[in-house]
Amino acid sequence: MSNNDPVANKVEIIATDINETREIIERHIESLSYPIDSWLEGRLLEAAIHKIIYNSCCVGYAGQIEETLHFFHICKEYFRFAPGILEAFIEKKDVKRVFVMTQDSLLSALIAEWDYEKEKAACWFTDSGRKENTNTQTSHAVFRIACLSDVEKIRKVCGDFFEEPSGGFGTLEERVEAKTIFILEDEADLLGCGIVEKGQLCEGVASIGMFVNREHRRKGAAKTILLNLKVWAYNNNLKPVAGCWYYNTLSRKSLESAGMIATSIGFEAILKGKEKLPLRTGNPPGELVE
Repeated sequence: MSNNDPVANKVEIIATDINETREIIERHIESLSYPIDSWLEGRLLEAAIHKIIYNSCCVGYAGQIEETLHFFHICKEYFRFAPGILEAFIEKKDVKRVFVMTQDSLLSALIAEWDYEKEKAACWFTDSGRKENTNTQTSHAVFRIACLSDVEKIRKVCGDFFEEPSGGFGTLEERVEAKTIFILEDEADLLGCGIVEKGQLCEGVASIGMFVNREHRRKGAAKTILLNLKVWAYNNNLKPVAGCWYYNTLSRKSLESAGMIATSIGFEAILKGKEKLPLRTGNPPGELVE
């Protein structure tokens, strides 16, 4: 970018924290076409937060993890300057990748002007609201909140699936004590487990997920768990959302069978550069302006 760029010369990037930028972050979340799940909240809480100053005014924020820009938002009244501000941030902070969630219309539009390689990363779901057929091979099983006496058999079936820190919890025991882990059992058999994570930044939202015993997969256990988690969320005045790795096709099918629909895709844009457009007039083919 040229040192004479009128936008870049007015951009200042200041390291800060999530508390100092909470108002802008809340405006960003409200601007999204769909709410974010607990995984995205975790990324935001982990990121190095920067306050973006333009022409001496705070106009937005960015969240960066190593060389990847994960979050970027400019207040609506400054949208016209957003392309130049993003370019300035990428250059000043040596950004190599940009994580894009398609429910973020501003960043999706800004990155569309760049040349990049795409790595699909995630798929997010919201509830369709349609009434689902609840009949499965596991419809007779018992669904209940897990208790501490269930911890060992949960670990035996699920391994460390519930141990990754997220949603404000760091261990399976903490989640069980908070009543956020559920089990589906058929007499002595643990068919699978469900999890709920209430939004830390996105109020009124609950991220739901499940892990199914390998011996009981593709029999409807995942659907049964998810349908029950949706009921729990609505009974607690929460909107259920979910997410998974883009290529986890079995989880995607399970979510869809429980009435969840894919509403956003996450991908990493590995930046190659931004095209410098010549001045033109008219529609295609257009005329070059000297």
